[in-house]
Amino acid sequence: MTALVRCFACAALFAAAALFLRSAQAMPNADYYWQVDDVRAGMKGTGRTVIKGTKIETFDAEVIGVLKNVNPGRDMILCRLSGLNLDKTGVIAGMSGSPIYIQNKLLGAVAFAWPFGKEPIAGVTPFSQMHDFVASYERRDLAEKGKPRRIGLAQPLRVGGKTFDTVTVQHDYADPQPTAADGMWLTPLRTPLAVTGFSPNSMALLRDSLSNFGMTPMQGGGVPAKISDQERNTQIAPGGALMVAMVTGDFDMSGIGTVTHVEGKRVYGWGHPFCNVGACEFPLMTGYVHLIMPRLTMSVKMGSPIRTVGVINADVSTCIAGWLNRQPDMLPVSATLLREPGGQPKTYNVQMARFRPMMPGLLQTILVNSVDMEGDLPEEMTAQLRLRIHLDGRDPIVLDDTYAGTTISANRAPQALFSQAGLLMTQLNANPFANLRISKIECTTEILPGRRTAEIDSVAIETDTYAPGETVKANVYLRCYKSGRQRVPVALNLPDDLADGSYTITVSDDLANARAALRDNPALGFPQTLEQLFQSLQVITAAKRTHLALRLPLQGNGVALGGKTLPDLPGSMVQILAGGRRTGVQQTQSAVVARFPTEWVVAGQDVLRFSVKKNKAVN
Repeated sequence: MTALVRCFACAALFAAAALFLRSAQAMPNADYYWQVDDVRAGMKGTGRTVIKGTKIETFDAEVIGVLKNVNPGRDMILCRLSGLNLDKTGVIAGMSGSPIYIQNKLLGAVAFAWPFGKEPIAGVTPFSQMHDFVASYERRDLAEKGKPRRIGLAQPLRVGGKTFDTVTVQHDYADPQPTAADGMWLTPLRTPLAVTGFSPNSMALLRDSLSNFGMTPMQGGGVPAKISDQERNTQIAPGGALMVAMVTGDFDMSGIGTVTHVEGKRVYGWGHPFCNVGACEFPLMTGYVHLIMPRLTMSVKMGSPIRTVGVINADVSTCIAGWLNRQPDMLPVSATLLREPGGQPKTYNVQMARFRPMMPGLLQTILVNSVDMEGDLPEEMTAQLRLRIHLDGRDPIVLDDTYAGTTISANRAPQALFSQAGLLMTQLNANPFANLRISKIECTTEILPGRRTAEIDSVAIETDTYAPGETVKANVYLRCYKSGRQRVPVALNLPDDLADGSYTITVSDDLANARAALRDNPALGFPQTLEQLFQSLQVITAAKRTHLALRLPLQGNGVALGGKTLPDLPGSMVQILAGGRRTGVQQTQSAVVARFPTEWVVAGQDVLRFSVKKNKAVN
């Protein structure tokens, strides 16, 4: 073995030993927490949570039953809570993770509640299973998880003057059925989402996109500077507020829950998942609770984050867990708005969590909010959008286009304007070819007064007969919004080898031309490689809504085969490949295209018909 090989071998052994030591240091001592089989009804203990500010307070808890296999590999402990006014508020959304101790040993985390109950009955996730699931990053998402599961009790329970011999446990966040009021029905505690700096329009978007994740966006505010300074050194401790950020910076979006256990620098919390994604990377933050908002079904904690103290790196079905003193890898997003020509730009800078399923919706919401923050938009307007998505190791995706029309109006405009940004993010994140890392996103939106739209009214060609190589000349007449009819001269150069015959040029807006280009080339319309995906995105982002496009389809001279395009084949070869028994062969279509800028956002379509004759008479 060479010295270099021995050096690498020693380094690998040292790294493995260090990793083992770090893992061992973070492993909770089993003597400090209960195993489910040792838990009995009637056991009494205490729990910890924050009701106001950062002060950890104590409540009482009594075990009233144990539910086995509420989901494969998962059990639940039923507890009756008391104290801290819980008899009036019930179990509170935001208490997720509140630890319960019996005989100074950790039982688990408050995670479920009985929305219709007259007593604060909580479902507690055993800490032994929280730890085990985090250790293996297991995601036990079975197909039947979303179905409520009815579980029989070993001994009937007497609660609120009623006797129950079964408990229905629901694992999704759908509202319980009305019949749930007749029985004991436990649902996961929703995660209050403290949202600061977001407009009502953006809040509506958030509610629609995050409801399936069990998050309840609530408009809040940042912690006052005086309180932030006072509580800056608040430590992560069992029962303390544990906030998980999705957006930080000029806008803020953070889920509120409670710390269950701290082992060295390892932190466990919530007792149920945040987004249930397994490995993840969210900012782990301390928090401040402003108040408890009482509600008929389930009361809610309202709070704000204070500072980032680590990273949440595990999000599993039993809990979330993270490490202190680590920095999260966030995606920087800058959004700049110019309201008037020549006006002062306003820029918002945020950091967005790299949670792929939510990134498109979060990006769209951030961009919508950057416009909403500057007040209502005019009913008639035109918007110039410049978006750059920077990628590691690749050229940026650039979208530079103009928008106007009935959907780009007043409060409807932002959502319609930034939908393509979310779509681009989806295509990049969901591609099956490679894990692309987006390094930053920059967006500038300029609002221009007046609606500059036009529809293609008619087209007129100069002559209906051309020779190969000549230039087709025509006039396109636009019916412009509140500006009458305007003429746009256009032209298209014919190929020198164009065969005699009848032809049709389609005159359309540039978006229709881009769709035709993708349709004519199956390798771009349905990419089979990463390079084809980027070529497809280039076709989409290069299209300009203000451009007219002339498209002359030519006879098919290529095929798409096995994810590759074979252009310029002899006609006989195209017929053999396309007409044979080989599966997956698609004929491609080529076209000659000419594009012309206008002052308007153009819509509509028309055609020009003409003939080609090699021996056309010269006038």
